[in-house]
Amino acid sequence: MEESKSNTGNVVFYCKDCEKIVDTNKVGSKYVYTCKLCGTKNVAFGTKKSIFSFFHVQDEPEVKPVEVSKTEEVIAIPTESTEEEVAEK
Repeated sequence: MEESKSNTGNVVFYCKDCEKIVDTNKVGSKYVYTCKLCGTKNVAFGTKKSIFSFFHVQDEPEVKPVEVSKTEEVIAIPTESTEEEVAEK
């Protein structure tokens, strides 16, 4: 999630086409912004609380790396099956 801090204070931008919080480019001197992902002007802006509430945006959970213990080993045990049984599966 990106929050724009340059000259906009604590404002977040929501692209209605991408349906996510995005970075934007300002168009002219008016309150018009384009999405950096898709390029459309269909961008809403407001405080994080107001945008998340109005558009029902949920915080993206942080992905934590899964730690694998080096002491555990996976051993494949071959089964006794005939070629006919394998073909049936």
